[in-house]
Amino acid sequence: MALAINGVNIAVKDLAAATEKYEQLFGVKGEYVGEGGFAFPGLKGTRLDIGGFVVNLITSDVEDTSVSRFLERKGEGLFLLSVKVNDIDKAVQAVSEQGMSPLLEKSARGSYGAVNFVHPRDMNGVQLELIELP
Repeated sequence: MALAINGVNIAVKDLAAATEKYEQLFGVKGEYVGEGGFAFPGLKGTRLDIGGFVVNLITSDVEDTSVSRFLERKGEGLFLLSVKVNDIDKAVQAVSEQGMSPLLEKSARGSYGAVNFVHPRDMNGVQLELIELP
């Protein structure tokens, strides 16, 4: 099902400060990602490509997003593990057959490709993103 680990999303409170820290640490320039770059509204972030491994620093100023709730309950930290798949529909079917709960009835599609998610309760507290890249 999964081709490779695409990357991780790390929830942060202060996007500018986190971006500066990660850019300095890894020696790469981050790319700002606005709301249109996410499957759900209310999110923004910085995308860092570190040798082909993507680290997304994400935050939300909107109170009722999954990221803002995560930051409120758990603080900053690993929010999501992203895996590349060839066929989003087959991948969603496979995780469903394994007893996991996809978060979306129909996978979200946009400039980022096609995505769906597995609930954190099914993945030891970490949300799993299945992504079919464009």
